[in-house]
Amino acid sequence: MGFLIRASCLWDGDTGWGARPVAVRVDGDRIARIERECAPLAADVVEVLDFGEATILPGLFDLHTHLGINHRTGDIKTQMGDPAVQHVLAGLQGLRADLESGVTTAKLNGDREFFDIQVRDAIRDGVVQGPRLAVSGRGIKSSRCTGGVVATCIVDDVDAIGRCVEENLAAGADWVKLFSSGSVFGALADVLQPFYGPAQLSVAASKAHAAGKRMSSHCFGGDAADACIAAGVDVIDHGWLLTDRQLEAMAKRGTWLCPTVGVLTHPDGVLGHVPPGSAREDAKRRIDEVREVVRKALRVGVPLLVGTDAMHGGLAYELTTLQELGGAPPILLKATTAGAATALGVAGDRGAVREGAVADLVVVRGNALRDVGCVADVLLVMQAGRIVRREPRAASREPR
Repeated sequence: MGFLIRASCLWDGDTGWGARPVAVRVDGDRIARIERECAPLAADVVEVLDFGEATILPGLFDLHTHLGINHRTGDIKTQMGDPAVQHVLAGLQGLRADLESGVTTAKLNGDREFFDIQVRDAIRDGVVQGPRLAVSGRGIKSSRCTGGVVATCIVDDVDAIGRCVEENLAAGADWVKLFSSGSVFGALADVLQPFYGPAQLSVAASKAHAAGKRMSSHCFGGDAADACIAAGVDVIDHGWLLTDRQLEAMAKRGTWLCPTVGVLTHPDGVLGHVPPGSAREDAKRRIDEVREVVRKALRVGVPLLVGTDAMHGGLAYELTTLQELGGAPPILLKATTAGAATALGVAGDRGAVREGAVADLVVVRGNALRDVGCVADVLLVMQAGRIVRREPRAASREPR
């Protein structure tokens, strides 16, 4: 019993197929077989889904989002203060939008009161529906930090940072998240002010790595970026004002960059909530600087991850934005499938269309191998062999 999914193209996580029809057989929660021609209809197939001119992809990964906030609605500081039930219900609504957009796995990057750990477990146990989650527990930042409103572990000295990391890991966090920069708008010296330095970042990274976990840091550049790279931080989130030297160091060391540029440029994102006037014009100029840094990162070959920063349901916009900045479709597709799975330590089982892998699959209209914008036109989302979204545009039939 299972499904046979047919389309004209396939991205398997590392390689694209597009010259001949492709069929993927799903049995239970696993991928059973992949055929580069239209496979014959087996007698035990419950349903055949033939999408024609479309691309089959592994379930997508959003490697930077949050629970309970949504940048589309603005004023995330107020959202962080919502009553607990409202906060969690808003988070579940956002995660459902992510899942229906094709995101079957997501990483949460610092949330309040360990709600993210509880929601992760509820999704794992089938209590609620959403992407599989890797979670960071409480975000950690300095009392002097001008950004990171999602962070709720506010500490300054090295020992206190180490205790926060240990408490998060003991509670069940999968990742560690620190905020070493503040806000992106304003005077450049203020934006690049480091709120944590080598000692603070090193203690957090060493404790995370000793526990077999990884660490990311909200960082725009400056001295904080140098400290992140030197400390062995695994992922720099945003990195919007990194220098050429820092980008080259990241490429050489293998430090991932998750640029989340769409949260700045989307009409409903950060810029959309800056009122008209001089502040908005200044913000536009800063965003132009960010675009140029991301272009350079793509040219240099910094290892890339893709995240929306709580623009729920907006992964396709992020991918399209990165493509417009020079990202080649294979690089971007890998960053949101097999590359992301590697970062989360689940490579092979997820992020790939291969025999024996979990049947997390997405089908999008058109050829995503040529244009990642096709990811916006979702025809099918399957998670562990169960259809969670299906558009009525595929011919389907039962065996005779």
